[in-house]
This record gives sequence, C-alpha cells and structure tokens, in this order.
Amino acid sequence: MTTATITITAKTWDEERVGEVDPAHAVARATYTTEWAGDATGTSTCWLLISYVTGEPDKPETLTGPYSGFEQVTATIGGRSGTFVLAVSGAHTGGVARTDVHVVVGSGTGELEGISGSGSYAADAMEYKMMLDYEL
Repeated sequence: MTTATITITAKTWDEERVGEVDPAHAVARATYTTEWAGDATGTSTCWLLISYVTGEPDKPETLTGPYSGFEQVTATIGGRSGTFVLAVSGAHTGGVARTDVHVVVGSGTGELEGISGSGSYAADAMEYKMMLDYEL
C-alpha cells in the first residue's frame, strides 16, 4: 500500500433541498467540484445526498447530518493517469465534514485500471488534506 497526501481545493458547490419537513430537517443533493494537488494531481466531481437533522440553513456551519455519494476523479497518481470513482460517506458536525472514501472496485480506467484503496479527511474550509492509501 502507498499513502498519498493530497491537497484538495473545492471550486464549486451547488446544493438543492429535495425534501424538507422544516428548515432543520431536510434531504438535499449537492454537486461539487475540486482540484487535487500533491501526491495526486487532477480534478473531481462529487455527487452527494445529505440528510440534515439540525441547524439553520442560512448558517451552513450549524448544519449537522450524514451524507453519502460518489466522486469521479480524473488524476495522475503514482506517475499513472486515468480515472476512478470514490464511494464517499461521512457526517457534518461542528462545522467539519468528516469523510471516509473507498475506491469503487473496477472503476479505474487508463493507467489507473485496477486501482484500489481507501482514505479519509476532515474538511472545515474550502481547502483540506486527504490521506489516500492505494494500490496499483
């Protein structure tokens, strides 16, 4: 296993509430894009489903709840280029998104065919670090 330290910078965030009981209790879907730098360089697009259970929508840092989704990555890692998909799950509490990721088996293309691995990050700003343990 090789560990990559990746600096991720969020570029866009688009969120829509698709089911709402009240302002604090809702289901939303979000799409966001990022740029990767460090031991892996590239870009990604992530699609999330979020279940908000507390907080105020006009103060995003107060929102809490779990989320899951998939992230399509186009990158160069370990000197090899291609694409792969990360399965993403986590929870937002206290203004921090704590996230676990796992490479979807069979999702690698190009020189990243056969990639496997997992990682995690804690994002409290638009730029954060992810540690990704992977095998090629």
